[in-house]
Amino acid sequence: MIFVLSAGFMIEYFKGLRELSFVIPILVTGLVSVIIGTIVYRRSPLTKYVRYVTFAGFFIMYMFTLLTATTSVTFTFVFPLAALFCLYVDRWFMMLVCGLVLLLNGYYIVDKFMTTSRLEVGQAAYNQFTTTMLIHSFVLLLFMSSLIAIVYVFHRLRNAMDYKIQEAHNARVTGQKLLAQATIDDLTGIYNRRHFVELVRGQMGETSSDCSLLLLDIDDFKQVNDVHGHMAGDQVLMTFSSILHEVYVDYGIIGRVGGEEFAVFLKGSSEADSLELAERLRATVEGSEISLTQGKQITVTTSGGIAHASASDRITFEELFQQADKALYLSKNDGKNKITRVAGINGD
Repeated sequence: MIFVLSAGFMIEYFKGLRELSFVIPILVTGLVSVIIGTIVYRRSPLTKYVRYVTFAGFFIMYMFTLLTATTSVTFTFVFPLAALFCLYVDRWFMMLVCGLVLLLNGYYIVDKFMTTSRLEVGQAAYNQFTTTMLIHSFVLLLFMSSLIAIVYVFHRLRNAMDYKIQEAHNARVTGQKLLAQATIDDLTGIYNRRHFVELVRGQMGETSSDCSLLLLDIDDFKQVNDVHGHMAGDQVLMTFSSILHEVYVDYGIIGRVGGEEFAVFLKGSSEADSLELAERLRATVEGSEISLTQGKQITVTTSGGIAHASASDRITFEELFQQADKALYLSKNDGKNKITRVAGINGD
């Protein structure tokens, strides 16, 4: 709409109806509003301030057009059409638009009546002028009332749509929260036992390939709770799970399967690689200091049992878990802070 007005000014200038000193500032105003609106749009396309900036430039151009009109009725409906373009901004903005339209056009009509003399133009011309102004006023009021009604209906529809969108968003967030509660351990942020088992069973049933299961237990965890308190115990669990995630995040599925017991499932990994990762984890835990309240720091160790199955073993998750659990038991009874490999499923 700004470019339409700009073209109109240029046409009037070439016809000799406008001075260049009048046209240039108006065109600059419109151009600046477009540039600012474009900059705002590129930074945030959905912001309503794009419309505000563009509307401000258009309104200035329209106001000067109406107040310096060279014909009896100039650009009467251009402004309302531009207002329609801004419908979706907000209803209060549209109320302001309608008020400005009525104010400017009211001033325009009153000014025409006060400056037009019946004696100078003649009775017939004056009657035609009066009829034109009345039709102008009636159509303008009809258009504005229709516009306000459209704005009201649009506002109600937009509110209903926003409510539905918000309702869908809340449902999605609630679903995500429920899913997290059902699958994630609250304290450590890794999979809980039930979901871990579901995922492992699913992967073991998809294709036949080598796999390993590592069971881990934090050594003397009960003593940590007894000496330092349960808050310290929680900190140990969170730190341990963080190290576990750091070591295995790109390799397998991690879960908390008991109070201080954790499990890692590796699919498509050789037995040597599985043992290497387990030893890396054990050494990392042993060398890490865990900060407690009041500046206290403690260290813990972990014991693990690892069971490996080849693609030809046709082993179930329960059988693999039992094998890893036996290896973990051997580690705990052989001085702790070590990883024990269980004999293969076929006794190798």
